[in-house]
Amino acid sequence: MKKPKNQELTKDDELTRIEAIEDGERTVKNWTFRPITALTISWLQRNGITEGDRDMVYRACAFAFMHSAPLADVRAVVNHKDDFTEAVDDWIAENITHHNEVVPIAEAMNKAFERYSKSTTFNSGSGSGSGN
Repeated sequence: MKKPKNQELTKDDELTRIEAIEDGERTVKNWTFRPITALTISWLQRNGITEGDRDMVYRACAFAFMHSAPLADVRAVVNHKDDFTEAVDDWIAENITHHNEVVPIAEAMNKAFERYSKSTTFNSGSGSGSGN
């Protein structure tokens, strides 16, 4: 029997979901990133990071600032857009010398979103359960 040409190995959906749920800190270059959470997604959306009007350097560095800076520093600025933008600019100035250095951060950001989205569980039943 002839094997299909484009045969790919795939992980079991449940294994992928469990792996994503158990996500922890990730080290990228010199930074250790906390896992993405519902709260950090909300912060990213509030500050327009997920929208198309921000450049990739800013988006990736905002993600990096939000997930690597001390939480007290993030919380001090995250609900004030101008202060948040200034904090991200400061993070860029302190951590990035060339825009190519942002590539591994952007890759880590994309993978974090992917892991987070895979960690979501849904009730597959058709009844109206409590959502637990």
